[in-house]
Parts: sequence; C-alpha cells; structure tokens
Amino acid sequence: MTELRYTIRLEAPSRHLVHVELRFVAQDATRDVELTLPAWCPGSYLIRDYARFVRDLTVTDEVGEPRRVTKVDKSTWRIAAGADPRLVVRYAVYGNDLTVRTNHVDDTHAFLHGPATFLYPVAQREAPIVLTIMADGWTVTTSLAHDPATSTYRAATIDELFDHPLHLGPVRTYVVPATCPVRLAIYGERASGGVFTEERLVADLAAIVDDHVARVGAVPFETYTFLVMLTHDGYGGLEHRAASVNLYHPHFAASRKAYEGLLELLSHELFHAWNGKRIAPGPLLQFDYAHEAYTPCLWVMEGVTSHYDRFALVSSKRITARSFLDKVLDDWARLLATPGRARQSLEESSFDAWIKLYKPDESNLNTTVSYYLKGGLAMVALDLHIRRRTEGARSLDDVLRLLWTRHGATGEPHPDDVQPLFEEATGLALQEVFVGQIRGTDDPQLPRELHHVGLELRASVDPAQVVDGATALWLGVVTSGNRVTGVFDGGPAQIAGLSPGDELVAIDGFRATGDGDLRSLVGARRVGEAVAIAVFRRHRLMTLTVVLAAAPPTRYEIVAVADPGPAGARFQAWLGEAHPHAAVTLATVTTTSRWV
Repeated sequence: MTELRYTIRLEAPSRHLVHVELRFVAQDATRDVELTLPAWCPGSYLIRDYARFVRDLTVTDEVGEPRRVTKVDKSTWRIAAGADPRLVVRYAVYGNDLTVRTNHVDDTHAFLHGPATFLYPVAQREAPIVLTIMADGWTVTTSLAHDPATSTYRAATIDELFDHPLHLGPVRTYVVPATCPVRLAIYGERASGGVFTEERLVADLAAIVDDHVARVGAVPFETYTFLVMLTHDGYGGLEHRAASVNLYHPHFAASRKAYEGLLELLSHELFHAWNGKRIAPGPLLQFDYAHEAYTPCLWVMEGVTSHYDRFALVSSKRITARSFLDKVLDDWARLLATPGRARQSLEESSFDAWIKLYKPDESNLNTTVSYYLKGGLAMVALDLHIRRRTEGARSLDDVLRLLWTRHGATGEPHPDDVQPLFEEATGLALQEVFVGQIRGTDDPQLPRELHHVGLELRASVDPAQVVDGATALWLGVVTSGNRVTGVFDGGPAQIAGLSPGDELVAIDGFRATGDGDLRSLVGARRVGEAVAIAVFRRHRLMTLTVVLAAAPPTRYEIVAVADPGPAGARFQAWLGEAHPHAAVTLATVTTTSRWV
C-alpha cells in the first residue's frame, strides 16, 4: 500500500495556524476520493467535530492541476476523480484551545493533537505514514518513531499517527531513571518557590513507573514520554499508547497537596498504557472516528485506573498511608454528596458518558454518578473485599494481571461482562458486588471493608455548623457566590421551588451575598422553621418559603482502632506501613463548602 506523506509547516503561529500538506496516490483514479477528519478522539468521549477548525482546503494533482472538492458532511470532503491518481491536499488548521484533546498554536509552542490535525483518505486508513515537520528552531517532542536518515517520523497507520501527540517548541527534557526507557518533557515556566523540584519529580516518576511495571509484570511500550504543559487555566490528561499529555498549574511545587496531585495525574495517564489503551472492550479498540463508541465498561478503564493511580503512590512510597486515606476519604465525601448515585449505575454512567459526563448541566447532580469517582472507590472496596475473603492470598492485582495476559497482551478486547474474569482471577463468587455496585446503584461497601484492616469510617455533621448544640440545618442547594448552581432532589430548597440560576439576595429580609451570609442567616434557626428567601429569577424578584431540615453528614473521618489485633497486620500488608495501634484519626474531610 502506498504511503500517506504529511508535511507540517508553522508559517503563522501568531495566527494560531498550522499548515498541513498531504501527498498520496489514490487507490483507483477512476473513482472519487473521500477525505475525513475524526469527530472525536479515544480517551475523551465527546463528539468534538474537529473539522470545524479546518480552513483553506485545496486539492491538486501532482502537476498542479486543481481538483474539485465538495463537502459531503460535517467531517468529510469528496475529491473528484481525474486522470492522475497522485494527489496533493493542502489546508490549514486553527488551534487556540490549550487542552489535551485540541490544538494550541502560538508564538511560544505548538501542541498538535493528531485527530484534530491530520485529514486522511477514508479508503486508506491502513496506509503507512511518513511525516515531515518544517519548523526551524523548534524542538520536536513526540513518541513517534524517528528516521534520522531522512529527518522524518513514521507510523504504521493513521491510527498510530493519531496516538502520538506532537509538541513543537521549548521544553525541559529529563531522562526518567526507571527500569524501562521513559522521559519527561515540561513546557512552561514553573512558579518559583516550593520545596518540590523537577528533579524530585523525575525521581518520583521513576518509582511510580517501576511500581506499575512490577504490578502488571510487563512493559507495553518500547519508550514512554510524559509531556507536561504548565498553564494557569487548565487541568487534565490524555492517555496514548506510548505517551501522555498532561496539563497542570505552574504552582505544583508550592504544597505537598499540589505536588501529589501532579504525581497522581501522571500515574493515572501512565497506567492507561496497560488499562485503556490495551486492556479495553471492543468498541474502544476497533472504532469509527465518525460515531460514538458505546460501552458499559468505562468504569473498568477509568475506575480501575483511578484506584491504581494513587495506590501506586503509596505502594511505591511516594506518599504516606495517611495521604492515601485522605484522598480516598475526600472521594467518599464527594460520592455521598451526589444524589445521582442512587439513579445511575456504573455501567449506565459508562454508556451515557457521551451525553452526560462530558456534557454536564445543573441536573447532573441528581441524575448521574461519575465512573471515575464511584469506579475508583468501588475498586478500593473490592480490593479489600478480595483480600478479606481470601485471607490475603488474592487482591485486585490478580484481576489486573489476568486482564493483561488474557486481553491486553494479546490485543483481544475483553467482554462487556467482566464479572467472570474477576471471579476467575480471585476464585470468589462476586455476584453481590457486581449486581449491587456495578450494575446497580448500591454504594461501595467501604466502611465494612476498612473495618477489616483496623479502620473505622465515621460520618457526622461538621461541628462548625452546630450552634448552641442545635441540630445543623441546610437548604439543599449548591451555590457559587449567591447564585444557585444546583438543587438537591427532595431537599428543602427544591420543595420550596428554588431553581438553578436563581440569585439569592435575602433571607427574612436580611441581605445575603454569599455562602457565608447564607449559613450565618440560616444557622441560628431550628429544624422545621420556615424562612422567607428572596431571589431574582430572570430579573424578577420572588420570595419563596423554605422549611429548614436537618443537615446530612458533612464531616467524614477514618480512624484507626485502638487495639486492631490481626487487623493491624492486614493494614500493613495493604498499605505497607504499620498500623498505629491507637485510636488515631488518620484522615478528615468536611464538605460544607460544597453546599448550603
């Protein structure tokens, strides 16, 4: 099959443009040729319609004779047949959105996301790729195979080209001293100050890489590249088969929490090299770039990964057991503050990602649950569940290794129903877990499982909300300033008729300008009392009567039991540290900032 030969030119970076040329030989000169650009990209389950960024597309044959081009649909162009099968396609792509799934081009750098950049002939998706980059003085960072003899980059197919992001511009590059070839490239200036250095980051990444490799027992890539772009207004990561692209704020060194957040992000995207890029269901291994790829299994890809991204930090001794438990507890508090968990299962959340998770609105609070959030907690609980029932002989690691050997290493997609695989790997019947927590809406049994390792998970009302011993109260709204952004199903505010978008201006005639005012004005009341809440709704002043209710738990703690007995050894086998053997609070989270 003839090659698809691409050339990238940065002729107008200040205008946020990259110019692309594609040369190829049509398979049949007597037929029209269709060119297309993906509507979405693997790892991000939203139709993004990348074709909207294409401009100035022209097509000629090899000698310069123009060909007629007709737009067929939003992402497809048809080139009229002609005598010469050798075609030259030229176009520009606009990129001014600094995310991990879109292009960003300016005077300082160019981040090029393959699915948003490279048009390809539909009939030649399997053709080999040759890429030339014309960007004098700009450092090229990519995991693509480089041919020094011709100064070109190569990929086996367009899918492989899409799976290797490109960064052009200045970076600080470090060799990560892991047991396999890994490098870290950082674009953007790090904020001054802080105790965590980039050299520390390199050393910690090496330990995390080695921990993942040892757990799975295989290295799925020849080399791996972490690309980190530091920016004040972005956060996120996107996995690739031999690389990841990550956005994080420049102040990552300012605090331990910020630094550990960066480690967790990088660990998450790296783990996807096994789970997600290779261990995956059929729709995400063999997909159509023009249409959604539906699967009930995103909880496997993201929930399992959300567990191991931070578990690897504690098992590689990058963070303490207390820090790990603090992160788990924060997630637990966020899950219990999500009424939608009672309506949507993990499988339903996975299937509806295209229309729910990536298209949130004010109703999502009551109708959806994140397969990242609940999925990660379900895997923490399941790992402990397996350890408890097998007396430590098995863990979730055994499931991971079976998924890898049976599916990831072989390239075979795993089935939608993975319960038999989990049961085979552990030797346990797991019907209760899967029916209740995966296909159903039960909460993960985290309190029960933590008890087996000498920990208690406690829930209470934040003492700061209790005034003179009176029961803490709530309205049942989420606010941003004095704007209502969410209303809890069945809460006092919803019963009274408050709505997302309402502007809260007064309670019983007293001005309320923010969360603090709302809490202070409501806090001195009693359960069952009525308050008059004045709101602006679409510029119209309204007064609604709200009957106050008792606040749900807003404070969560994980406490070590004083005399754990055999549970102390189980704790150490799980987190690699000795149990405190005393009644010590290991983690505390309050959620009062999230609602009123």
